[in-house]
Amino acid sequence: MDPKFLQELKEARLNKKISLQDISGSTRINIRFLEAIEQGDFDILPKPYVKSFIKQYAKYIEFDENKIIAQFEEYKDRKSGQQEHKESRPERNYIPKPDTTPLPKLKSMFLSLAVVGGIALIVYILISMFGTNEEQVAERPFLDVVREIEEQAEPAVSESIDRPAFTGIEARDSLHLVVTALDTVWLTITVDNIAQEEYIFPPGRVSTWKAANEFLMTVGNAGGVSIKLNSDSIGVLGSPGQVLRNLHITRDGIQ
Repeated sequence: MDPKFLQELKEARLNKKISLQDISGSTRINIRFLEAIEQGDFDILPKPYVKSFIKQYAKYIEFDENKIIAQFEEYKDRKSGQQEHKESRPERNYIPKPDTTPLPKLKSMFLSLAVVGGIALIVYILISMFGTNEEQVAERPFLDVVREIEEQAEPAVSESIDRPAFTGIEARDSLHLVVTALDTVWLTITVDNIAQEEYIFPPGRVSTWKAANEFLMTVGNAGGVSIKLNSDSIGVLGSPGQVLRNLHITRDGIQ
């Protein structure tokens, strides 16, 4: 059964004859996330944005934002306490059965293990002496791997820095946008005002888009993404958890 405060939130929406499609269209929150909020199914929501989504929902229908967030925090703490109580319940006393394995059988087992261990040791010594044909691969730091993926994902820029200004019709796919997720991040992006796509990226994900003239982007957790436009690094867009809407990106930068 849904928590009482979520029932009140839903009733307030229905009384004002506001649909979930209305809220989704204005806030850019996926409608399945809005349905999950009303059903109390918080597990399918991206964890960094749960409170932000609830707050925007409440704000749109003119419901008390501070009240609903306080009720959500109380509900979350209560659920966490119930889980901890369940995990801390003492288990029934377990009395192990006495080991009745015959001694001769144990000796036979230890002898078999010793033989297998001796064979493994001989094989290891032979491999160490003569080597193998397989190439040894060294473990690499995570940030180095992310940096290499980002470099591979970004198209090489062969034109000079002092390139001539565009004249007439702009060159097709002249803008290259590279987004590197430093944390879990949700964003929507529209290329050349054609079609909007929505994404949830895990940390370390690097994605590239091409456009002729412009991008329009909305991003949650602005502190969790790093942006490159063509060969220029724009860097992190904002602070962790901050939601930035309708960022207009052209070859002149972000507006």
